[in-house]
Amino acid sequence: MKRNLFKAYDIRSKQSNFDEETSEGLCHAIAYYMLHDVKTKSVVLGRDSRLGGEALMQSAIDIFVQSGLTVYLEANPIGSCQFYYACMQHRESGGVMITASHNPGSYLGMKIVAKDVESVSVESGPEGGLGKIEFYYEKPLLANQRKGGRIIPLNTMDQFIDYSMRLCNVGSGSLEGLPVVCDFLHGSFGSAVSRALTQCGVDGVYRHLVPNGNFPVGDPNPGIEASMSGTLAYIEEHPTDLCFAYDGDGDRMDLLYKGSQLSPAFVMGIISNELKDMFAPYFGSEPANFEPTFLFDIKASPTLLLKSVMQGKKISLVQNGHSYIKSALVKGREGHVLAAVEESAHYYLQFPQSVGVWDAPKFSTENTLFFTLLVLKAYASNPARFDEAKRLQDSSWREREWSIMIKEPSKRIALQEAIEELLFKMGATKVTENEQGESLGASLYRFNLPVHYDATAELHSPWFQVFQRVSQSEDALLRWEAIASDERIGTRVFEEIVKVQQRYR
Repeated sequence: MKRNLFKAYDIRSKQSNFDEETSEGLCHAIAYYMLHDVKTKSVVLGRDSRLGGEALMQSAIDIFVQSGLTVYLEANPIGSCQFYYACMQHRESGGVMITASHNPGSYLGMKIVAKDVESVSVESGPEGGLGKIEFYYEKPLLANQRKGGRIIPLNTMDQFIDYSMRLCNVGSGSLEGLPVVCDFLHGSFGSAVSRALTQCGVDGVYRHLVPNGNFPVGDPNPGIEASMSGTLAYIEEHPTDLCFAYDGDGDRMDLLYKGSQLSPAFVMGIISNELKDMFAPYFGSEPANFEPTFLFDIKASPTLLLKSVMQGKKISLVQNGHSYIKSALVKGREGHVLAAVEESAHYYLQFPQSVGVWDAPKFSTENTLFFTLLVLKAYASNPARFDEAKRLQDSSWREREWSIMIKEPSKRIALQEAIEELLFKMGATKVTENEQGESLGASLYRFNLPVHYDATAELHSPWFQVFQRVSQSEDALLRWEAIASDERIGTRVFEEIVKVQQRYR
């Protein structure tokens, strides 16, 4: 059971598994990792509104201080993006955020970063990342006893809001009267967003604003229709063009435009020119000469990708996974890789430590408050772009991600092979690498689509694309998504896949 604490990108399990012994063991292992592998003497510590988070935080405080670490403490519930901002301001520190993100209220966990907000996962982080922490956790360690540990309380909300507004160049009152609905699903990010939007003059309706670890309206996941049912009913009764929904720790930003989701890839398509112009000086360029690369989720719509290429934008597909994408941004920084987006509604950017300081250090991380403000700014300046994006999105058929849990490895492999055989018979080809020869961490099965998106790429109808992979964040879970040129071919592909799946349930 204790081994199941460690996932691909974080530490996460049922809250009942975080008993006193387990919590203390984890905190000792993390402290040892920070001191000996990250080689830091300080840690930023934050938490969201999860039940049990306060007890886990107290264990972390006690053990970190006992180990000789300085603890920069955000004691009250905050969102993960505010936590990342605090880490940016203490770049020589590691960081621990107590959260279970979008998981049900019965879950608890930790996200961990090293210096410079580097993600610590099974595939990233100093000296083996999470694998090294797990090794320390399972190995009996002498309690770390060092002098010098202390607590330095933080309250970064005002600075975080000011930073996000100034970076986006959105001033107080500049969005006066703009109607917006936000649903926070009782997560921990509502205070920061509602305060910032109110300062900008937005006419906001803030639903489920009060942090509540019981999550009374449902799992804090905007992708679950039952959790969003109240807000969907509200915007149907009170039509509002823009509705934002955030997950439990606020690092996910779903946008509902005129009542239905506008895919994150299309949102990035809308704001990409603003990002290009805004960040050219941070890369020592003039906007006219700055040619940044945008990384798109492998599930992104082919119509959007092709349009981006036709507009002269540099794009590349990227493997799913928060830590992987952040690492890709770090590696691509010198080559002007600027931003990335996942279809799970996560947005990433090369954020500068200081606004207007062109040679300031940059951090590959997340800030959904910044992206919320940028979307509002883009809409206020030209709402027609959103209608155009919605028309392009609606021009194709899509069955959003669905999954099946199969515990037996041999059965999972057999199901994947059976679906692959089916799609090959339907004329699809298999793609597993992007333009640079990097693994996509999944299989894309494409019919009548270009292998890569460049100046020569074209779409020929009918076409379809199927995404298939084993989940990196959930045990024994297989995931699929399908998109097609029209409902007829899309429905046929989807129904044939479901028939195969039913034989393995």
